[in-house]
Amino acid sequence: MSEIYSTTIIAGMGLVVLISLLAHFLTKKRTHKDFYLVVIVCGFFMFCALYLVVTGLIDIINNNLGNYQTAEGICEIAYFEESGGRFGSHSSYYNIYIDGLNISADGDKFSYLKEETVTCKVTYLNATDTLVEIQIK
Repeated sequence: MSEIYSTTIIAGMGLVVLISLLAHFLTKKRTHKDFYLVVIVCGFFMFCALYLVVTGLIDIINNNLGNYQTAEGICEIAYFEESGGRFGSHSSYYNIYIDGLNISADGDKFSYLKEETVTCKVTYLNATDTLVEIQIK
């Protein structure tokens, strides 16, 4: 859940920066040679940031209100580990495939899971498909 908060905050800050950059170019730099390129690129990234902010806020509100979605059936659990980056960052996560859904789970919070195909019931947040709880049967 913390990754939803951080993604929403960072996307919100990026959205503010992009809006201010676009406003600056629209009001003062209309004669700049790259005016249309800046407007198109800023517009594209603004829509991406807006999407991340809206989906994050929807799931934050749903989590606080306790509005979760559930699914039950055969779950295929896959483990992924990412390492690397400039500063040696390391993260792990699980993907749970159930009835056409691809639900992601934090590797640290759900460290007891293992790669397998089992019958399970999952509770998840709908907008970002983030796992809240899993019951393996």
